[in-house]
Amino acid sequence: MKTFKHKTILITGASSGIGEAMVYQLLDPSVTLLLVARSGDKLQGMVEALARQGVHARAYPCDLAQPGAAEALFQRLTEEGYRVDVLINNAGFGKYGRFDQISLTDTLEMLRLNIENLVALTHLCLPHMLERGDAGILNVASTAGFQGIPYLAVYAATKSFVISFSEALHAEYADRGLTVTCLCPGPTATTFQERAGMPVEGVRRFMESPEKVARAGLQALLRGEVVHVSGVANALMARLSQLAPRRIRLAATRRFLGPGDRDA
Repeated sequence: MKTFKHKTILITGASSGIGEAMVYQLLDPSVTLLLVARSGDKLQGMVEALARQGVHARAYPCDLAQPGAAEALFQRLTEEGYRVDVLINNAGFGKYGRFDQISLTDTLEMLRLNIENLVALTHLCLPHMLERGDAGILNVASTAGFQGIPYLAVYAATKSFVISFSEALHAEYADRGLTVTCLCPGPTATTFQERAGMPVEGVRRFMESPEKVARAGLQALLRGEVVHVSGVANALMARLSQLAPRRIRLAATRRFLGPGDRDA
């Protein structure tokens, strides 16, 4: 995939953070942006701002953490005549804490948003992409996906799935005109930590801006990369974490992420 020009681009989690930053990296009158997030008012404001810059965009308020949300969204897109050329699966959330102290509702919604509806949207959009050729999928995972993360157990596991899923699809469709890339950010200056309920002081100094991460991910997709870790330091840490013995890296992560909880 060489360019985003003249593409219809669907971005989930488009109203904030990395997703919003990606929207504003794609300001081109030749593209059509389909923006998906829970916050309808914010999306509509973005659509109006984009229109003033000559960019056609449509807002699709949708909670992809709910069962069947991907299918309902795709039906709306189809009924309105849109066919997705580039799918950016960015929506996701995490919850910080001991596994037993995170509600089952939150856990299941995390699985639906981070995995189930990501897979469903990919499956639904794929036929047109293969028919068109020169199409792309950018799945946003996390450096947390390279290992188990105490106190972020389910979140890290979902991102591990996204990495593995993306790698496999990249190999399956490399000769069919479809590029699949997985973006793995490290700590990023978004509302993720606040929503997850996790401490930020220990990671604040390592945070990248969402604009930098968004730019890196979009460029990686155009280059046809399989997995891209945003930031040199994050890439180094991800590599080192895979080389270190599992018991050591789990113990280190537990100490780093579990302040006040070391009696476990």
